[in-house]
Amino acid sequence: MRDNNLKNIKKAKNFLKNYSNDKFLPYKDSIFYLATYTNSIGYYILKTLFNKKDSNLFDNIKLILLDILYGLNYESFKGNLNQSNFNYKKIIITWAFKYSFNSKGELNDKYFGLNSSETDDVLWFVVYLSKEKPKKIRDNIILFQALGSKRKNVLSWIKFIVFKIPILFKNFKYFLVNISNFNYFSEIFLKKTIPYFNNNIKYILMPYEGQPFQNRLIGFSKKNYPKIKIIGYIHSPPIAIPTNFIYKNFSPDKIVVSGKEQAHCFTKLLGWKSKKIQIEPSFRFKKKNNNLKNTIFLPISVKNSKNVLKSLEYINDKFANLKSFEIKNHPAALNSKKNIQLINQIKKLPGKNSKLKKSNKNYLIFIGNSGAIIEYLERGSKVIQICENPLIDYYSDKVWPSLKSTKLTNNVFIYTLKKRGNLIKLGNKKTNLNRILN
Repeated sequence: MRDNNLKNIKKAKNFLKNYSNDKFLPYKDSIFYLATYTNSIGYYILKTLFNKKDSNLFDNIKLILLDILYGLNYESFKGNLNQSNFNYKKIIITWAFKYSFNSKGELNDKYFGLNSSETDDVLWFVVYLSKEKPKKIRDNIILFQALGSKRKNVLSWIKFIVFKIPILFKNFKYFLVNISNFNYFSEIFLKKTIPYFNNNIKYILMPYEGQPFQNRLIGFSKKNYPKIKIIGYIHSPPIAIPTNFIYKNFSPDKIVVSGKEQAHCFTKLLGWKSKKIQIEPSFRFKKKNNNLKNTIFLPISVKNSKNVLKSLEYINDKFANLKSFEIKNHPAALNSKKNIQLINQIKKLPGKNSKLKKSNKNYLIFIGNSGAIIEYLERGSKVIQICENPLIDYYSDKVWPSLKSTKLTNNVFIYTLKKRGNLIKLGNKKTNLNRILN
């Protein structure tokens, strides 16, 4: 299994190479979002590449349809159209919720660790994920509200699908990613942002995830404004198989990472040139006291509650007393019936004897795929992972050499770090954009 991660990254790279020729103009490979942590068409493609056999035809069809149908949310996507009254030379593209704004209408951006008032000559493009808008919005912030009425969006969404049908005769998987909600979002986002481009812009910065809307904006910029330098910041902790970061035709001019092993992974495994990589202490994850201990973290979506509970029963019976553990549901799954039911089942696990209680020293248990595993290892915690899909969730030291894993069962692992600071160098200073703009 340790070698599988390397093989699977190579499979994904070879797959994307098939879409780098002119047959697939104008987007080529840029609209593929091969992320292991999303229920999407990209994840379906990864499963086929990795020969993953734990889902049936019905599950795959359901996954594909839900991805496509989610695009119905997006046609109400609209920006606050107040043109800025200042000459901006930089654009930062980010995401935010209502709680990200203060009473003055300023944005507290969690990815770069910046307040929008602290940035000179910067225009903020904010993909806004809340329904209710902030009461105030500063002039240097453009909100793009993504979610709207599905009923109003049906006709434009159908038109989008129909115009993509000719692609079906080129390649079936390329057709699927073209009609995915991620690509639909990218088309709308690009149309809304083009009016704000001009020849005064020198830099575009973004917390980069390899999403189609990011890649297509990069492609537009390089074609029409080639002097703009585009910088992507890898804000998330390392994930087990980072196939969403494979170098594509439309990629940032420079990538900023927060650890030596991230830089190694990008250059040796994901196809990036070393001159495009810059290592900086994390802008997002700062040094602080880690008070978390004895906690179970649920993902946004539990795939198989029965198997997860079985693994927790094993841990409770053989390794650690879970009666004293706090259970944290995912913030986006607070109303999930499946997650709530699992939480209630975990609470019913029997208490164990005092010998097992002694082993409960700052253990954090993560279910499924989570970059927070690496964050909390760097903060000094001991981590247990319950892999719902070991082929995709398991962290291999072949990809991340600082990791050491101990196998408890076929899908339960304990992780420790051989050396802290290689995967994420935690930040301790205020973000200085000038360090990454050259």
